[in-house]
Amino acid sequence: MYVINQKDQNVLLSEMTMLRKDSETLEAYYHHPSTEMMWKSFFPRANAHRRGPKILRTDPVPEQLEEWLEDCLSDKNIENARGLGIELSALPHLWQDLLNIIEQDYRKYGRKQLRVFFKYLRINKYEELFKELNIDPKEIEIEKETLNKLSRRSKIIRFKRFWFF
Repeated sequence: MYVINQKDQNVLLSEMTMLRKDSETLEAYYHHPSTEMMWKSFFPRANAHRRGPKILRTDPVPEQLEEWLEDCLSDKNIENARGLGIELSALPHLWQDLLNIIEQDYRKYGRKQLRVFFKYLRINKYEELFKELNIDPKEIEIEKETLNKLSRRSKIIRFKRFWFF
C-alpha cells in the first residue's frame, strides 16, 4: 500500500504511467500497467517552506478508517505503518476517531507496526508538528486540553500493546 523509500519509489515510478499531476498541491497520479493498480504520489506534510516526506501509495484508500488501519497495521510491511502515520499526522481532525478505533482493537495490530505508526503520527508531539505544518489549533477546532488527552490516550495504547497481548 505505501512505498516510502526513495529508491523503491523511483523503481516503481519507472514502471508506471503518469495520468495527471497537480503542481500546486504536489500530487501526481499513476497507473501500473502490469497490476492495473492506481497510485498516488504526494507530500502530506508540505507547507510553504518545505515539502516534508514524499509518499507513494495505492489509490484510493479504503473509505472506512477502520479498514485503512486494518490494512496498514496488520500487515508485516512496516512501511505501511510508517506511511499511514505520516499521512494521518497531517489530518488532526481525524485523530479522535482514530484513537477510538485503535483503543477498541489494539490487540489485532502488530506491536511493532503500532509503535512505528504512533512514532510517525507524532500525536504526542503535536505542538512541534503543528509548527512544522503551520497549523493553528484554533483553525482545526481542537482545544489544547483535547490534544493533551489524545496524546495521553496514545501513550496508554502503546503501553497496553507492549505489555499485554
